[in-house]
Amino acid sequence: MPSDTQKSSDLSRITFSLDAFDERVINLMAQKRKQSRSETVRSLIHNWIENNTNILKSNYDIDLTDITRDIEITDYNEVIQKTIQKLIRYSELFNEIEFDILAEQLEVSRKILRDIIFEHKNKLEKLGVKLRIRGKLIVKE
Repeated sequence: MPSDTQKSSDLSRITFSLDAFDERVINLMAQKRKQSRSETVRSLIHNWIENNTNILKSNYDIDLTDITRDIEITDYNEVIQKTIQKLIRYSELFNEIEFDILAEQLEVSRKILRDIIFEHKNKLEKLGVKLRIRGKLIVKE
């Protein structure tokens, strides 16, 4: 599957050794699922983590909720930064634009676009883009 290959190629890599028994089991599992051995091991680990939240909490003091929240915050911040860069490039193309059209073009929700305009106003202005919301329009000043 090309999408799985692309997705897994972006992931961190860990190298480890298997004894003959474990290797044989992994090979058979991979063959049955028609996937790579590394994807089989990745799936096993992921499933174990999801199904053993209590063990992770009690034995290792790892709270998956905290990890999920941290990842979401990091992902959100990356989206914001990438969108700001796109917005700066796109701002050269308009003096005013409908809010919905710009949000669609930037591939973000209206809420994220609104957050960028309000919360990152100073950063946008430092980068030479001064925007205001006027009704259903975003106006460049």
